[in-house]
Amino acid sequence: MSELQVKPVQPKPAFDFMYFLEICGESRIEGDLLDRLEAAWTDWRDRLHAYHLVPSTAGPDEGFLLVWLTEGVEEAVEQGWAEGEKSGMFFHNLAITLVMSAARSLVPELEEHCTPLPRPGAEVLDFMESMDLEWNPQLGALNRQYAVYTPMPYRGGCEVCMQANTCPNSTLGSQVRQ
Repeated sequence: MSELQVKPVQPKPAFDFMYFLEICGESRIEGDLLDRLEAAWTDWRDRLHAYHLVPSTAGPDEGFLLVWLTEGVEEAVEQGWAEGEKSGMFFHNLAITLVMSAARSLVPELEEHCTPLPRPGAEVLDFMESMDLEWNPQLGALNRQYAVYTPMPYRGGCEVCMQANTCPNSTLGSQVRQ
């Protein structure tokens, strides 16, 4: 019997200043804060984990990408919040930018589409557990605040997303939301 194929992948998250500002909802950042954010980006890239997962039940071009930042990044963001709301928000958005940039570097379609969240199967859940990640099926979330789990390669958006029936951006219409 075959089992989950796990392949570490090396994302190449490039810091896109305009994308970061878009996520922040800002048009500029003070220079000293930008220097601190740049140092954090460099440090946090080393705390990024990414795997291509192919379950035994998957077809030849099916699989999933799992990317997350370690708990240490969450602690660093909390330190930012302790400095003040503005600092905390910038560091929070930096972590989001990093994990999304990593995912986009491996699944380029995510630059133009939402990042669908599929329901993980038993093999993927076992792998998550082996990485000290806990899946909350009610929330559709991991115990890591900055994480992405999505099909790799890209196989559609809302039609493969477990949150399509509650997402305000869903394109599936009212048939799913009933």
